[in-house]
Amino acid sequence: MNRWFAPCRDLLSPRPSRQPSKLMLPGLCLLFLSLISLYPCLCGGQTAGRDRLIVGVTADPPYLIKEKDGEWGGLNTSLWKAVAQELKIDYELREMTFDELVEALKENRIDLSIDTFYVTAERQKRFDYSFPFGNSRLAVATLPERLTHPWWSAIKIFLSWGTFKIVLALGLCLCVLGLIFWIIERRTNPDYFGGGIIKGIGSGIYWVGSTLASGVCFGVALKSLPARILGLTWMFICAIALSALIASLTSSLSASRDRTEVVPADDLRRMHLGGIVDSAESVALKNIGGKTTFFKSEQEALQALMKRRIDGFLYDEITLIYYRDNDYKDRISVYPTDTKRFFFAFALPKNSPIKSKVDYAILDYIERPEWPLVLQRYGLEENFEERMPHSYRRRHR
Repeated sequence: MNRWFAPCRDLLSPRPSRQPSKLMLPGLCLLFLSLISLYPCLCGGQTAGRDRLIVGVTADPPYLIKEKDGEWGGLNTSLWKAVAQELKIDYELREMTFDELVEALKENRIDLSIDTFYVTAERQKRFDYSFPFGNSRLAVATLPERLTHPWWSAIKIFLSWGTFKIVLALGLCLCVLGLIFWIIERRTNPDYFGGGIIKGIGSGIYWVGSTLASGVCFGVALKSLPARILGLTWMFICAIALSALIASLTSSLSASRDRTEVVPADDLRRMHLGGIVDSAESVALKNIGGKTTFFKSEQEALQALMKRRIDGFLYDEITLIYYRDNDYKDRISVYPTDTKRFFFAFALPKNSPIKSKVDYAILDYIERPEWPLVLQRYGLEENFEERMPHSYRRRHR
């Protein structure tokens, strides 16, 4: 054995040598081979020491659905299987909680997570994203009676305190104008405004009310000049006031109808909302303001909604629609909000060596005819109309 390590001893020996040793060449070869064998350890590559990729998953329907037999399905699973097949990748699915996925990505304990990650600047500091393959927006899940039918909302508008104040002011105006017309017309028009104070004021109120409703009071003509001037002025005021009132009611009814389509931030601010702790939705909740409660999981938040501990659950629209149509059918309603849309993607550790290949495979697959069929299978075709700008695509080709 000593004769094999002699070249290394000669190389490391401090004794000077005027002529190169004859054994220097074999020693250099041995050193070179040693460095090559140590290269994977020195590099600390992400997939070093692993025969297959470790892919993190967590139950997140309809993106990731764990079937009863333990197999994984869902939109993201279908996409990943196509990517892995194209890249000829051998992989192992490893189930974790979402928090465990995030920690595993930061610590390079997994090579990829195919859960749906919203693309945000804050998360970009901790790990990388693949090419975005879809987008969604925030929605709020409520009990069915929380945001009601537009016609019931219209009835509530008519029975509201604001409408009562308008009617009260209008009644007071009719009484005052009826009194004024009686004072002016009682001598010049006794046939209509005569017969005592009660009958005369009543006739004046009737004339004012008829003019307000139809623009004219049939069978009654004002005879004095002051009464005619006041009556003409009142007709113009009625025309303007009725137009404004109709426009206001139309706007209120339209807003009530649109509420079933998009819930504005002002309405969300008045609700006690629930969210998932440390999620992208939690940031939106803090920006909206109002009373909020955070939960560890979607099921925990939905159960709190069922028990009326919260008024609404703010979360990803696609996920909430899935729960509405499956686990919580006829028990919750889902309304989109006017918040911005988020793109989502797979997540990889920083400086992942497989990122560029995964990006290209995703981009290639979502441009194939099979992709719309996959979306249709999960009822998501309407949520994927917006795409990443073409400039982003060109950078990832």
